[in-house]
Amino acid sequence: MITTKPSTASHVSNAIQTALGRIAPLWPLQSFVAVNPFLGYTDMPFELACEKLGQATGELPLLPRSQYCKAFESGEIQPDHLEQVADDLWSVEQLIEFIRDPEAEMGCSTIPTIADLLDRSRPRAHWVAFIVDEISKWCSVHFDKNQTTWNSPWRDFSLYEAWREAALLDRNPEAFGLSDFRKFVAELPDSAEETIAWCVDYLPIPSSIDLADFLQRHLMTISGWAGYAQYLAREDRMQGQDNPVLRDLLAIRLAYDAALYSAFDSRIALRDAAMSWQGNAGEAAAQALSRWQRAYEMSYQYRLSMQLTAAEPPSLPERPSSQVVFCIDVRSEIFRRHLEASASGCQTIGFAGFFGFPVAYRDAGTESATARCPVLLSPIATTAASGSVLEKQSRRARNVFGGAWKALQNSAASCFTFVETAGIFFGPRMGLRGDSSCGCGHDALPVLEETNADNLELKVTLALGALKNMGLSNFARLVLICGHGSQSANNPYASALDCGACGGHAGDVNARLAAATLNDPDVRQSLAAKGVVLPEDTVFLAGIHNTMIDEVTIFDLEGLPSSHQSDLSDLRGALDQAGRLCSRERAKRLGLDRLAQEKIPLRLADRSGDISQTRPEWGLANNAAFVAAPRWRTAGLKLDGRVFLHDYDTTRDVDSSVLTLILCAPVVVASWINLQYYASRVNPGVYGSGNKTLHNVTGGLGVLEGNGGDLRVGLPMQSIHDGTRFVHEPRRLSVFVEAPMACIDAVLAAQPGVCDLFRNTWIHLFALDAGGMFRWSPTRWKTT
Repeated sequence: MITTKPSTASHVSNAIQTALGRIAPLWPLQSFVAVNPFLGYTDMPFELACEKLGQATGELPLLPRSQYCKAFESGEIQPDHLEQVADDLWSVEQLIEFIRDPEAEMGCSTIPTIADLLDRSRPRAHWVAFIVDEISKWCSVHFDKNQTTWNSPWRDFSLYEAWREAALLDRNPEAFGLSDFRKFVAELPDSAEETIAWCVDYLPIPSSIDLADFLQRHLMTISGWAGYAQYLAREDRMQGQDNPVLRDLLAIRLAYDAALYSAFDSRIALRDAAMSWQGNAGEAAAQALSRWQRAYEMSYQYRLSMQLTAAEPPSLPERPSSQVVFCIDVRSEIFRRHLEASASGCQTIGFAGFFGFPVAYRDAGTESATARCPVLLSPIATTAASGSVLEKQSRRARNVFGGAWKALQNSAASCFTFVETAGIFFGPRMGLRGDSSCGCGHDALPVLEETNADNLELKVTLALGALKNMGLSNFARLVLICGHGSQSANNPYASALDCGACGGHAGDVNARLAAATLNDPDVRQSLAAKGVVLPEDTVFLAGIHNTMIDEVTIFDLEGLPSSHQSDLSDLRGALDQAGRLCSRERAKRLGLDRLAQEKIPLRLADRSGDISQTRPEWGLANNAAFVAAPRWRTAGLKLDGRVFLHDYDTTRDVDSSVLTLILCAPVVVASWINLQYYASRVNPGVYGSGNKTLHNVTGGLGVLEGNGGDLRVGLPMQSIHDGTRFVHEPRRLSVFVEAPMACIDAVLAAQPGVCDLFRNTWIHLFALDAGGMFRWSPTRWKTT
């Protein structure tokens, strides 16, 4: 057996931790949520991260030079924008010369793996693709979520142990040309940690490269499975447990390179090629293009700044005719604007779509609960569907049948017999529309499980937090808490169109739980005892905004007093009108603007159930900014569905607790969404999931593009491209907060992790203070 030197293992320990920490988690499709793919790099400046990511992936996470040049020639990037990003390293003239010079160095110097070097040196060699396929094969089996009919006999082993046992029997590498592979595997250490240490000692690592960067490069060759392993490890860490699965994956990837190095007689040539690596190639491109990216973002920032500073407070009625709380999702911006125009006196409010109720939800007939809150939070309570025993048994039967049906569809045995066997039943559905859902359980009210120690105390705590953080006051007779979800068929990425604040699910559970809690007489009595008095005639309702068809459904109306029926009728009429106007505005982006206005809703409904539709809706494409301010600051502005809108009144936040919450949670979640779209746009080959029409769901947890390769990450091309052009403009999130600069500084000083996001320009920060707009920098605020 191969042995390791203790000193070697000690030497690589810190490098392993650094490399593992740079991998962003990849959530499974069932609860797919946007994640910042650069999550492990936010402690370093954006420019430096671009350079390191170029070394790890082969491409800079920036737009091609030609697109910055086009933006400059068209006037979108102005000379004064360049003056603000120029410095001692790069003057305006040098930046312009670089962008126009076709001979300028643009390539990245990718850290070489042994597989890379062999592919370059040997005609028709495909070792990189082979290794990815091999690892993907074993990961698909090991992590399978009951999609396959064959289960690995080593499912209870660690990933490394399971791979090693399987690899000892696998003749595929040797058939492909990797001689004595099984013998090599047999001599590897028993533990992943020791295998990594041995591989580091054995492989030729350029002296000019940091060991953590070397290990990171190997993980990025299988970034999809690395991301899923990181997700599993993260879930266990949140439960206080250690899961070494990502370390196991790194050991497996290094072992393949070590096996290649051992098998081929060109070891000296491979070593010399590796040692000749130059790490500074691409440095100039990273420096110049990152400055052009900042200039590109400034053009939008200035336009929005002008709109925000020009707004004036309107005169408001003594009491709103109704109040509707929406998620801060950018799609809500369009609906809110049209609702306010359709209902005189209606007040809309923006708040994260879990509405302050971070819960897990267990539907009737299921054993496990799913988190319905931002992934930055852990559920503090579990909810379950209410209903009679008969209702629960019926839902359980439907779930069992649905699971069996889905298993039959996914089964390898059904490939040739599925249509023949079930076609007579399945044909009408295929001919009309496929399964479609916005993920909303409309048949049972979610209730907090009685297993919680003190149900009333918990409800009161949740209600107090929600009312405070939403900024609700001057209550209307009807207050609608409106979550959102989407609806599409044959779409593995359907959860990406649902509510990120609800963990990649629709927001109906949280909305219904919030409304029921705030209507609870015992809760209201306890709130009054704490000085929070809700008007007796205020009734909370729950609804769901189906963003696919711009339709709002209101739930649980059985208990609505007759005295409020007229209010409900008025609100429903306004919601319907807003939905029609919203659909009309979105029609152009969807290519439906030539239809008659009355046909647009019908066409949207058809798209939602069309199993051939690859672009059911654009989701959060083109998101660019986050505004935390009173609604009057943005009311009436046509923001084109590009801005996250969070209501915030600094005069009511004397201790800055709400400001802290906004900057540490909604802003961070919005930045994750923003940077996922950004990365999928600037480098879709690395950070996107490719062509949706070629996707194959694997293991029930992610997709492959075609029949092999790595697990894909990020968004499909169809989520950002309409077939002829990109519909998403890649701009890092610009955050505008209406609050005193001193208050913002105090929050950032107490939250160093969040401050890093701004300091290292992963997010841009602006303050509306004393009537002016100011840009944050690590040293001082600057007037814009």
